[in-house]
Amino acid sequence: MYPVRALLAFVLLLLAATPPALAHENHLGERIEEAGKAGNPGSNTPRAMEEAMEEHVEAMEEAAGANRSWPDRLISWMGRTHPFAVHFPIALFPIAWIALIFVRRRGETTALIRAFVIVAGVAAGIAAILGWLDAGFLLADRDPIQAWHRWVGTALGATGAAVALWAWRKASALNTSLMLWALGSVTLLLLIQGWLGAALVHGAGHMNF
Repeated sequence: MYPVRALLAFVLLLLAATPPALAHENHLGERIEEAGKAGNPGSNTPRAMEEAMEEHVEAMEEAAGANRSWPDRLISWMGRTHPFAVHFPIALFPIAWIALIFVRRRGETTALIRAFVIVAGVAAGIAAILGWLDAGFLLADRDPIQAWHRWVGTALGATGAAVALWAWRKASALNTSLMLWALGSVTLLLLIQGWLGAALVHGAGHMNF
């Protein structure tokens, strides 16, 4: 239990040290919105939006510069690993769910699927923590999409970790219908979270046909 407590203490320390508006102040959507409200008749043109995005990139580069303390730079770097950390639970949970459907019908062993579930759950928890480091330790976001992304991701991290703990402590859990439903629910949440994450980068209309 001591390593687990040490890890939790380390995570809480990082969260406490996270600049409250690290990502919020530099949010791309806010930069573009400001450009659109600047009072310039052409401020809502594609060129103005492109300039706002360039300003956003420059601000992010400046924020990551040498003027920031080493702990802040470390937290920022860890937070920026969030986008690729999420790929592990995104891949492993659906695979485990689909594989479990077929395995249960055939009465085959679930040992490999159990390993998938455990790794996916641990990865989900880590990805959620990195997401908080990336977005800043805020309980409320002005951007509703960012708020939904934050709390759906938090729920996914907690649920995924709980499912992984269940599978780790009880091997027979993979043979229950509850596990099947749990993996299916996590997969559905992952689809919703994927849409929210893409909406933050590409806009809410990114899936328009």
